[in-house]
Amino acid sequence: MKTPHQSLCWRHAFCVLLLTSVAAVSPAIAQVSTCDALTLYGNAYNEKLCKSLSPTTQNHWVCALTDGTRDIHTTFNALTLLHLTVRDNPSPPGCTGNSTLGGTWPGNLVIGMGQPAVVCGVNVQNWVDRLNAVNRLPANGQTFCRAGFLAALANGADPALMQTYLNTCAAQACP
Repeated sequence: MKTPHQSLCWRHAFCVLLLTSVAAVSPAIAQVSTCDALTLYGNAYNEKLCKSLSPTTQNHWVCALTDGTRDIHTTFNALTLLHLTVRDNPSPPGCTGNSTLGGTWPGNLVIGMGQPAVVCGVNVQNWVDRLNAVNRLPANGQTFCRAGFLAALANGADPALMQTYLNTCAAQACP
């Protein structure tokens, strides 16, 4: 007959084994860090993938990927996870939805676990691939976060808009 201690030890070992097995089969996907998303925005804006950016003085930081009746954009802020939104316009939209992204940037963004792969008929993976294809500029004595915005500034971007992102890179202590 097992003592209560032996039974507890066996149950504990079983639970550890079970949890380890589940974790190995379905690893969690990390949320995109604020600094990775900021660095992506600077480089994507410099490469013209982002058609426009909202200033970081607004509640949500938006990178417009399209213009016209089908609005596709990414959104995040220090408290909101990076996500891709699709909205058919004019208002009220005929279809609207989003898919939260996970992983790291550069090059390793993914559709978040349990998130839709298609939103309003748009293949989210196609946009994830385009975001992953954006090149990260070398820091050249700056931070990676600042480099894309400084390059965009040198290429004629609005100085006041770029300054909001440069300030946010510094406030978030981004590398």
